[in-house]
Amino acid sequence: MSEVVFTRENGWIPRVVRADGELRLELGAGADANHDPRTFTVPLSETHLRAIRDDLTRHLLLWSALLPLCAAAGTRGPLDERAAVALLDPILLDAPEDVESLFRDVAWDRRRLVAQGADVALLERGEVFAALRPATAESDWRRVHEYDADRDRDRARRGVRLTPLDAALLKYTGRYPHGGKRPTREPDAVDPDLLPEVMRVIATAERACAGMRISPGRGNAPGHSGWKRVEEEVDRAVRGAHPHLVDDAVRTVSFLMCSEAAARSRTS
Repeated sequence: MSEVVFTRENGWIPRVVRADGELRLELGAGADANHDPRTFTVPLSETHLRAIRDDLTRHLLLWSALLPLCAAAGTRGPLDERAAVALLDPILLDAPEDVESLFRDVAWDRRRLVAQGADVALLERGEVFAALRPATAESDWRRVHEYDADRDRDRARRGVRLTPLDAALLKYTGRYPHGGKRPTREPDAVDPDLLPEVMRVIATAERACAGMRISPGRGNAPGHSGWKRVEEEVDRAVRGAHPHLVDDAVRTVSFLMCSEAAARSRTS
């Protein structure tokens, strides 16, 4: 049996437990053969516990540095406990400049810190303490999606530069990171200042395909000809009314309209 000694409000942040009289840091990370999170523990001292309790920044930095070790353990392998323990003193007790020097030499999970609210520009420069000043115990993976999207290699390779409106349309459809999901309507993901402009583009698309249906094709999938017809109508209208949008933004709007037209056909 283990007793929880310290935990923060977010259940994923590593917590401190006491098991058989020994303090251990416990975290869920990686995945087993069934894709469920594995649980790892690392022994630590009362001094480490005080640092974790008193300093959210160091707690998050330790988490970020331990995650690659958990990933390296795979689905069944043991955690490299010696390497994990070797991170405790430098991250939890050393001076900030020494911690930042360490983070230039060890693997760490940058996306985890982004999820906690780290300042990306400072994080990229290795100023991890300053970057984590706005961080919170609550994670928000929309921040990570935006971080990933800003570094989308495919867009970079194609030389695509998103304007704020282009990005807002991709966020509205839920396809900002890489465009790899069925589009939805997510107005809460859009900056309120840009939402009226986004909705004008969406209204243009809706008028272009009003009343159109996409009959099912083979295997109940949307019919290709119907999909193409809706796509062409929406593309023509949106490009005509909003000529400065990049192809990625126009395509995500037409994909949304096609998906909704196909859904209307199925339900009717």
